[in-house]
Amino acid sequence: MPSVTTREYNPTTGALVGNVSSVNFGSVVVGSHSSVRVLDFAFSGITAVSNIKIGVTGCTLDVNESPEDGQDDGSAGNGRLGVMHTDAFDKSLATSMLSRHFAGTNDTGLATNANNVRIGNRTDTVSQFVYLDMEFGGNDVGVASGTYKVFFDFE
Repeated sequence: MPSVTTREYNPTTGALVGNVSSVNFGSVVVGSHSSVRVLDFAFSGITAVSNIKIGVTGCTLDVNESPEDGQDDGSAGNGRLGVMHTDAFDKSLATSMLSRHFAGTNDTGLATNANNVRIGNRTDTVSQFVYLDMEFGGNDVGVASGTYKVFFDFE
């Protein structure tokens, strides 16, 4: 049976911090961005993984009211929840606000949803590094929460 392990990396050094079951952006000052969380997805019980996608399946914030500057991977140039991905760890991405974002919420919960972002592979069973951040707008008050879902094909 295939399984996925989410691993978090130190955004300054790129060193593996450990396996995680949730991503916590910590306290975010109103009108600013969170720190960037760096992850990858390691797959076991399979020979190879392909067509990896990540989507926001629920969020208390408006993910993206009007997506602009869409790219081939499904990301947008604007939005509230940042997402970028690279083959090699990139400290410059990990230590600054992300410039690509989710285009919206995956409200169907399906891999085919247009708001998912496609992520490549570093190896047959490991995804690219994934960078996530969050913007907490001037009108946002209280606690924000959400759910990410990973989709993939495997052999």
